[in-house]
Amino acid sequence: MHGAQQAPGTRHRIRPRGHDMSKVVIDVRANHRTGVARYGVGLLTGLAQRPVDHQDLDLLVVADADQEADVRAALGDAAPKVEIAPEREGFVRNSPWLRRVLESCEADLYYSVHYTVDRACPVPFVCTVHDLTRLRFPETAYTAAAFAEEFGVPEWEALRSELDALSGFDTGEGSEFERYFRALNLWQAAHARAFTTVSEATRGDMVRLLGVPAEHVDVVPCGVDTALFRPRGARSQAVPYCMFVGLAGPTKRFGWLLETWLTGAGARGGAELVVVGGFAEQRPEVLALLAKHPRAATSVRFVGRVPDDELARLYSGASALLVASVNEGNHLGPLEALACGCEVICTDIPPLRETVDGFAHFYPVADRTALDGLVGRALTGELPSKASTFQPQQWSDSAALLLDVLRRAAARPHQAEGDRTRRADHPGLVIGDPVGIRGTATPLPES
Repeated sequence: MHGAQQAPGTRHRIRPRGHDMSKVVIDVRANHRTGVARYGVGLLTGLAQRPVDHQDLDLLVVADADQEADVRAALGDAAPKVEIAPEREGFVRNSPWLRRVLESCEADLYYSVHYTVDRACPVPFVCTVHDLTRLRFPETAYTAAAFAEEFGVPEWEALRSELDALSGFDTGEGSEFERYFRALNLWQAAHARAFTTVSEATRGDMVRLLGVPAEHVDVVPCGVDTALFRPRGARSQAVPYCMFVGLAGPTKRFGWLLETWLTGAGARGGAELVVVGGFAEQRPEVLALLAKHPRAATSVRFVGRVPDDELARLYSGASALLVASVNEGNHLGPLEALACGCEVICTDIPPLRETVDGFAHFYPVADRTALDGLVGRALTGELPSKASTFQPQQWSDSAALLLDVLRRAAARPHQAEGDRTRRADHPGLVIGDPVGIRGTATPLPES
């Protein structure tokens, strides 16, 4: 789609000697208004709480129109200017508008909270890898039909065109989407000034699956806005309920969780499963489960997306938040639930052990019986309380870590275009060499 291009930053204008402020553009746009988008807004909240800490940086924030209210609320009276994109980008990042913004403001650095960047980005960049689930568990990757249904046929053709352009990074392994996702991440590994990620677990995956040296990845974890996410009252006694929060895709295994609920303690006890997030009830596999089980009409309630204040109230009244994910980057849901005093029942996977170990109730990924037992105890009030002592990471702390990354990346000397077969800052990483990425897929757990 982009064809042959120069390395990022080759058109970057060198600032005059004596100019002591770096211009950094922070892009908080995402494909969905879910965890990635909320992560970006959370970081802006943290930046607004630390205005003195970025006085040496000239910040510009880029957001989508449907994020504008949240972004301006997060920034409050903080200094960063906000640019609203004229239209949403597709899955494949290719934005002439953004490139014009970066050049017109003479940006020294571009930072995106999204997984991918525009390969024609005209300035040095830092990108975020939240997780590599699609490489670890290929069954969760988009099929051609699923991708086209969600993003449109033209976007699928754009992805295929990009895959052709990334041929030097394509190992030829897996489906077209897997090949694209791997090739683009390898390209980014070769060209990014730095990487950030949200957990040590993902940093380990980046080393193992992409061959990125651990020292080139900084962890900037999720935080919690404790002014919003705090206990709001007692647990619901009239109709006890558990919660699911997030997209109902294969990674979070909502279908598996729903079936466990409908055949177990949840449906038997007159309780509700309250489902928060985007359009779970429209997925074919969910509709089939709801039609199959007569208790579904009274034991499952879909509330869609809700404001953070309402989400905090729901957490506070819930018996537990239920998580069935096979993998995560960090996962805001358990952190915010625990901050509200809500018990968390979740899969025993490394990212969640890293973030909520000692405060959540874990069960083996494929063990329905263990999950059902924990749900039953939560609904009857017999589950030991672990949430009350949880102390979450603050967004201001995460923002401080991000500022350190951006400051270091912006200060690095500009690399002129030249031999791009090896990274200048890590000669051992050969561009296009499939270091550590073969034989690394993990089969999904048996249901």
